[in-house]
Amino acid sequence: MLKAARLSNLAALAALAVLFGATFTVSSLAQSPVGDITGVITDEQGRGVAEVYVTAHGDDQSERVQTGADGQFRIHDLGAGRYVVTAARDGYATAVRNGVVVRMGKTVTVPLTMKEASPEPQPQTAPRTLTARFRGLNPTNTADGTLPSYNPIAGLPPSSFVVAGLGGLQNSR
Repeated sequence: MLKAARLSNLAALAALAVLFGATFTVSSLAQSPVGDITGVITDEQGRGVAEVYVTAHGDDQSERVQTGADGQFRIHDLGAGRYVVTAARDGYATAVRNGVVVRMGKTVTVPLTMKEASPEPQPQTAPRTLTARFRGLNPTNTADGTLPSYNPIAGLPPSSFVVAGLGGLQNSR
């Protein structure tokens, strides 16, 4: 009889443990360890910009998506943490938002405005003149378009030092 009571208590305890474990599992699944970043990329007139590459850079992961025709994007399943969000497309200056915080089970909205890039002026190239910046360089242009002659010894001052490592040769100038 005592044994039956113990078995009954153990069965009730086991049932309680299973019930508690199932409750714990369901509540832990209810809050996802990841979050999302969503937003819309617009130009200076407020129109959505299509085909923009939006990237979220975090400590442990980076994800990249492309905006739709209306400029909207959603980056799914980012681990909780701090991110830098960048938006890039040819013809526009890159937009950057620092310090975007993703929280577990939440969606953070990041609207960005991109400015049209102004065409870069072409650099003016001035005519180049060869200069003798190194000793021994002959600054005159050659007729066949080859490099000017270079004699590194010709530009050295005369000396009577023994050059070590060259078999004891002396400069006899």
